[in-house]
Amino acid sequence: MWIIRGIILLVGVIGLVWLGTLNAGTTMTFRFFKWTYYSLQLNVILVVTFIAGMLIWAIGAWIREAQLLLRISKEKKNCRKLQDELEALRNLPLEEETEDVLLEDMP
Repeated sequence: MWIIRGIILLVGVIGLVWLGTLNAGTTMTFRFFKWTYYSLQLNVILVVTFIAGMLIWAIGAWIREAQLLLRISKEKKNCRKLQDELEALRNLPLEEETEDVLLEDMP
């Protein structure tokens, strides 16, 4: 999985560099909600949006990782509980067998 992620990242970086070199020196007006930036180079916009996308992806990945870790800890706790229950069942005395023997001995 890390190979696929690395390839996608490499293609993204190569595409960003290629697009940046094609549009070197191009200036434009950038509007972000209520803020407006005049005469901003396209290269700067590309790099900033790429970094912002990476940060958003990283935050999402960290949230998913935390969810999975919580789920693993809950499952481990459940597994421990079931293991304890199984040990308790294994250690139960065999009372039913003695009752059957007593019933067979009676005339």
